[in-house]
Amino acid sequence: MSTIVDASLRIADADGLEGLTMRRLAADLSVTPMAIYHHVPGKDQLLDLMADESLKTLPGVDRSADPAVELRRLFTAMHRLYLAHPALAQVMAQRPMEGPTAGLVGEEVLYVLTAAGLDDDAAISALITLTTYTSGASLYRLSRRRHVGARGEPLAEIAAGTMPTVHRLRRKINAARDTDKQFTDGLTRLVDSYLGGRGSGP
Repeated sequence: MSTIVDASLRIADADGLEGLTMRRLAADLSVTPMAIYHHVPGKDQLLDLMADESLKTLPGVDRSADPAVELRRLFTAMHRLYLAHPALAQVMAQRPMEGPTAGLVGEEVLYVLTAAGLDDDAAISALITLTTYTSGASLYRLSRRRHVGARGEPLAEIAAGTMPTVHRLRRKINAARDTDKQFTDGLTRLVDSYLGGRGSGP
């Protein structure tokens, strides 16, 4: 199964999710399409499998460690996984993740949050917010990379008289668009807002 997942990631990262078809995957693996269907019923299931298997590369959560540190570590690793495999960020944003590995990751996050003192509703809210923030920030960063590669410096066409504040801060916006610091600053603020000082990590 790992062979199918690895090949699917290579195709989807190179050509997007539209480029990943069962026929293309079979050709890449030098097998017949029916051989793929024997393992995976269709493309939707293939995308779910690809995403869920990839989540196995995330670090485990240390339940005895500082909750804020562990949450930042896990979601930073998730962000970097999405940046390394743009197709995963797309899948995570478009499909509900209910596979076994996704379930385990969710269980670990909920354990950390409830152990830190959050009630069930607050823990669920935090899990959803942290997950969607990570996915959205990853997609934004990836889109900025494509935008710059295709059109040059973003916002270059904006005249100072039209949008003076954006024009003045353009270089800083451009510098911030592709850095880990932009993501980690936002992640830290979110984690701290939910834990309310319960974490003691830096």
